[in-house]
Amino acid sequence: MTKSEFLEALRRALNGNMAAASVDDNIRFYDSYFNTEETKGRSEAEILSELGDPRILARTLIDAADRAGDAYAHEANETQFHGASSTDSQDSYNEETFTRRGAGTVHKVRMPGWLIAILVLMVVVVVISVVGSLMWAILPYLIPIILVVYIVKLIRRN
Repeated sequence: MTKSEFLEALRRALNGNMAAASVDDNIRFYDSYFNTEETKGRSEAEILSELGDPRILARTLIDAADRAGDAYAHEANETQFHGASSTDSQDSYNEETFTRRGAGTVHKVRMPGWLIAILVLMVVVVVISVVGSLMWAILPYLIPIILVVYIVKLIRRN
């Protein structure tokens, strides 16, 4: 196998399993890796031996993209292994991405915009409810205190 055959086999294995931009990025990376290692004096055969089977490498890259939260890779994996009929990678809603860090890894959690709006609305309702409840709880004590202060001010004026 040659460098070009390796890169073509890798491209074929990655196509349809991750976004086209990710496929191109990976092919450019491994092409650059070959060039860098060859300038260090390593032979193409040594590099190919080190990298191994391009299909296994592709499976590793796809799994890594899936674990990193690449929605397209996950959807492509579901299609490939479970026979799902839809391969559309675009969601019909706007989404925001939040990042959660833990144990040295980064997990992206994607939430649709409508869900965020509902959560914000719920927080506002809860805050208004808490403030209202506190007002109703202290209002019976607050009214007599205000009346006493007002009467004391009236008496001091006279």
